[in-house]
Amino acid sequence: MNRFEVKYLVAAARGAELLAEVGDYLVPDRHSDGEAGYRIGSIYWDTPGLLFFWEKVEGVKYRRKLRFRRYQGSDSVFVEIKQREDRTLQKRRLKWPMERVEAVFGSGRQSVDWAGLDDDPVATEVALMIERLRLRPTVGVTYRRRAYQGRFDPRLRISFDTRLLYRPAPVGLADMFDGGRYIVDPRIGVLEIKYDHQVPSWLTKLVCRHGLTMVRMSKYCSAVDRHRFGGQNT
Repeated sequence: MNRFEVKYLVAAARGAELLAEVGDYLVPDRHSDGEAGYRIGSIYWDTPGLLFFWEKVEGVKYRRKLRFRRYQGSDSVFVEIKQREDRTLQKRRLKWPMERVEAVFGSGRQSVDWAGLDDDPVATEVALMIERLRLRPTVGVTYRRRAYQGRFDPRLRISFDTRLLYRPAPVGLADMFDGGRYIVDPRIGVLEIKYDHQVPSWLTKLVCRHGLTMVRMSKYCSAVDRHRFGGQNT
């Protein structure tokens, strides 16, 4: 399904205040642990020449990226292909135990264990991407997320991410939450809105009331840019 996604940089101290203003329209994500939220870690794969990074920087209308996502405390991993076509997003993913993900896809070896795919269409697409593009783990990104969905439209999702950290490769699924370097100032958080058709009026009014300005930010690209290029591209 096509999705739209917009992001805003917001002072971390203001996140709870903004979300409280529209609390009647939201319910907490089922993974949330009260006000603390939960930690997410993703390992992004890219080509030796950073094809996915440069496609984002150059504004290529059709592009894909591959990430392996894990929630702290869980032994399962989401293997995801996130694809953008102009302004819309599509996501294809599978959920496997961490041991199986590491056995089939490894952590950057030269080939995939094709026998372990079991004809899964998403796993097959991931394997083809890895081998044809020579993808390798490039950077790990972690952050704490408070997430909500619409009370009347469950497809509407709002999240507020803080303490955005990165770790350059090598980084493994088992140790991806062990510290890192800041992607953005720790006093700044990322407010993200995902929707299918249009943003409801109560949410538009919140954005206008606080003068929020949309940013085109990729956590992956910001991490790579800071590590490789001193932050001059994003």
